[in-house]
Amino acid sequence: MKIEIREYRDEDRDEWMRTHAIILSISHAWNYTIQERPSYDGYEATRLVALADGNIVGLTDVQYDNTPGEICARKDSRGGYVLEFGRLPEYAGLGLGRLLIDATIEDAKRKGFHRLEYWTQERKAQRYYRRLGMPEIGRHYRFRMRAPDSVKEILNKDAIGIEYIYGACLPEEWPLVKEKYDIVTKAPLEPHLCVGYEIRF
Repeated sequence: MKIEIREYRDEDRDEWMRTHAIILSISHAWNYTIQERPSYDGYEATRLVALADGNIVGLTDVQYDNTPGEICARKDSRGGYVLEFGRLPEYAGLGLGRLLIDATIEDAKRKGFHRLEYWTQERKAQRYYRRLGMPEIGRHYRFRMRAPDSVKEILNKDAIGIEYIYGACLPEEWPLVKEKYDIVTKAPLEPHLCVGYEIRF
């Protein structure tokens, strides 16, 4: 099977969206679904696709800081935040992830960048990044909670209803947050530990 990594093209849009939707449906890496392909207006970006026999089977997008720490967690230099990264499940074991990462590194170098951040809530992805030897740069919990009465009262004055609040906290604060607030725990809105990894080159 021939694998090709190339830049995304406008005519890839529909196939890219279908591939993204399939990957999304089996992963906890994303917090929301998208109906339009991100454009990253005002930012430098890397947008790559992996093709097998001419069909898109993997993808990755990176958005780069305009100023250090604007998008990335690290603030020591401008970096790239990997927003999209995945492959179709039936193409496991072909090294697509490594090929996409290597191609992303080369594109980032061409653009003058020297580091990438990969953040994920997906446990399989966390194990994968550790196997690749990526150092961990941080972690936090992402969760949804029902609004406290004090928040509802403030918003109700402006006729604003609120279904839930989407929040984040450091792991050491998580036990207190769970004790103090009404956390949504039922799938698919259950809390997840998000872990960040970095590649420098």
